[in-house]
Amino acid sequence: MTAARRVSPINKRVLEPIAAGASARVCRIGAGRVVKIFHAAVSEEMIAREFAAAALAGDAGVPVARPLERLEDETGRAIVYPEIVGPTLMQDMRRRPLGAARRLLEMAGLQRQIHDCAAPGLRSLRDVLRTDIVYGPVEGVLEAAALDLLDRLPEGDRLLHGDFHIRNIIVSAQGPVAIDWSKAARGDPLADLLRTEMLMRFGEGPQDWITNAARDWAAGHYARCYGRLAGDMAGWRAVVALAWLRARAPTRQRAFMAYLARALAAAGLPPLE
Repeated sequence: MTAARRVSPINKRVLEPIAAGASARVCRIGAGRVVKIFHAAVSEEMIAREFAAAALAGDAGVPVARPLERLEDETGRAIVYPEIVGPTLMQDMRRRPLGAARRLLEMAGLQRQIHDCAAPGLRSLRDVLRTDIVYGPVEGVLEAAALDLLDRLPEGDRLLHGDFHIRNIIVSAQGPVAIDWSKAARGDPLADLLRTEMLMRFGEGPQDWITNAARDWAAGHYARCYGRLAGDMAGWRAVVALAWLRARAPTRQRAFMAYLARALAAAGLPPLE
């Protein structure tokens, strides 16, 4: 699937900034639309992948902001989306913590919907994990053993969001909506579920003991809401955690390294030196 792309000016006079992140800024442009303008360092491949994955999910009936068109001019490269009105799931849970359990149940249902979709045209998650392990800090015997394990795990053909966490879900009047598909891939849903669990526990954010306890509870509750998937959970947990070492911020570093050590042992892999 390719993005419908045209060269067209972005009217700077109507840009109303509403959000900014590591890869892009988002501006309201009226008529119920927003434009996501990517930073210059973002690759063309990533932008095309985001468009393709979000369009695929939208066509399959998954609640997403389905992309409308590609734009490009001297301002930058952009994707136009319908505006989804509402707080992020993170904002909603902070405002109404007593409703967190219900929101996590809805989030799990949304991720299952995503995983119900086939995604034959997207990149392979196994290839992504292989690259991250090879170019990450893991070396020697552990690297070789991890790559061997990865090759024995199933390829899978399901749509995976790749970065499914509470800041990438908007709570609209109709329910949760998934956004930001730049890390999408095809593969085994178990790997995507474990990535979400790790992001809940160890993703960027506050690290005080109350927040950490809430994170651990949310991750455990979320996994129960999603339900058990068939497959090699120990193997996927180990390789997903190892691959994350390439780029993760050192949030809850001691807890994450203990989690990783347990994951390696459960998968029968050598310890990290």
